[in-house]
Amino acid sequence: MNKWFRKGNARRFHRIDMPIRYFIVPRSPIVDREIYATGADYFPASLVSQIEARKDFTIQAVSRIQEKNALLTEIVEEIIQFIEFFGDCARSISQGQNPRKDPSYWMRVKEHQQGFKQAIRIQASSPKTFQYFQMIEEKYLAYLNRIVESIDQSTPVHFYVSGHLPVGFKIDEIISTFQAPKFEKIPLVQAILNLSNFMDAYLEIYHHINDDNYLKQFPLEWPLREANTSGLAVYMAKRYDLYSKLDIFLYFEEQDRVLPFEGTVVNIRTDEQKQMERIAINFEFPDGKDQDCLQQEIQKREVKECMKIIL
Repeated sequence: MNKWFRKGNARRFHRIDMPIRYFIVPRSPIVDREIYATGADYFPASLVSQIEARKDFTIQAVSRIQEKNALLTEIVEEIIQFIEFFGDCARSISQGQNPRKDPSYWMRVKEHQQGFKQAIRIQASSPKTFQYFQMIEEKYLAYLNRIVESIDQSTPVHFYVSGHLPVGFKIDEIISTFQAPKFEKIPLVQAILNLSNFMDAYLEIYHHINDDNYLKQFPLEWPLREANTSGLAVYMAKRYDLYSKLDIFLYFEEQDRVLPFEGTVVNIRTDEQKQMERIAINFEFPDGKDQDCLQQEIQKREVKECMKIIL
């Protein structure tokens, strides 16, 4: 028998990249926790570096603003502190720590729910700039209030979420406009753009925490993402410990079927270009029927790829 063929058949599944709806969560949550936490690392080094870069871009853009520079610097510095406070809160709950346990910290949470303090100082002289800060504040408070709601109602065995996080903020429309090339050399626009991007990096982390505690029951809402099916290899904005045990669920819409697998993380590497983690998972003793079903889906994908080449 051909050596290459024997090597190919040694795999449980063929190695192929294909779009799949999947949901992955650690099999065992963090132990001895104050608040339920899945055990995933939502702050991998690749993401922390991205966050710091966005912060630096914001500070650099503000430093290039000539008019009202001192005042704008104070306002932006306060907003950065608010955003980093949200990030610290998200990190705490991701590690199973309940911010309510520290009265002084929880008092600061309540103070942050009152919104930015310094931005009002620029309302009279620069109302348009003030509106941009208000839009950032609107989105910030929407997320902060949701994280507070979750903390208030969570327990050591359950992390409370009330559904999807809000979307469609005015600042998102503005930022989409500000990304046009004609705004690249306008320091104030770049400051607002980078400040919003900096905030979004932290908000996206909470998105992952929220979704990991909500989306399992809604496979149709799992994003359709590219994955390699030699076992399973995926790119994620979070990280799991090497050799940790995971529960993996794959959903195939045509069959309306969720395939459950147990897996072990066998390789992790940071993709510097994507600024994401590539996580390789081996399936452990999959159920025969589920294995056959996945194999059929892989073969369907292979046929489709062959037809493209032929056509």
